[in-house]
Amino acid sequence: MSPLSETALLNACQTLFGDELELSREFLWYLQPSGVKSAYRLRAKEAHPDLHSAATPHLKQQQTACFQQINQAYDLLCAFFAEREKGNRTVQETQPHAPAGRWKETADGSLPERPLEFGHYLFSRGIIAYRQLIDALVWQRRQRPTIGELAQRFGWLSADAASRIGRDRGPYARFGERAVRLGLLKPGQVRSLLLHQRTLHRRIGSYFIEQGILSEAEIERFASQLDEHNSRVTFRHPNARRQTP
Repeated sequence: MSPLSETALLNACQTLFGDELELSREFLWYLQPSGVKSAYRLRAKEAHPDLHSAATPHLKQQQTACFQQINQAYDLLCAFFAEREKGNRTVQETQPHAPAGRWKETADGSLPERPLEFGHYLFSRGIIAYRQLIDALVWQRRQRPTIGELAQRFGWLSADAASRIGRDRGPYARFGERAVRLGLLKPGQVRSLLLHQRTLHRRIGSYFIEQGILSEAEIERFASQLDEHNSRVTFRHPNARRQTP
């Protein structure tokens, strides 16, 4: 089998995982079947056409197309895993650098020079594996409504408009960015939606406590160190913007 298209695989990841992740070759290397299966089941449940049996024919057609896209994304990633398991050459040329399995007491020079989210900070420090980060983000995503759902609740988007934004995949742009580009939401509305969304999900640290990966005391200590890191890089680079892992 010829190498799978990296762009197609990353698009498939975005379809299943949404816009919360920074997609890269490194993401593909550490991606695990269990994480993809969990994300697929969640997305398939959310988008199943049976949930929209009373909708207009146009909306039902859109939901059917969305459901098909989800299934195609899952099939493509399953093919990727099969090739990777066989040892065949896929999209990755070499394994990307991964931090060591244990952590240091202070942040080291390998940390990106930008403000980080908590999960990405733990990964960059070598405290968690990338697959654990993915599993935690999938878990967290289950706790909150999407930006599109919130926009509909606020009366800022119709169901058809939200579906249109979802179909406009673009070059890895997030839902809010696509909505602004299409003229369906204003930047201020997107910021408000993101802030409100953050209040509706559980903190990602709770996942690592529940799974026995970290203790509450460790979570508090690393959160304090993250605050120090973010304050330091923000002071050095005033225009730095925090990015979701």
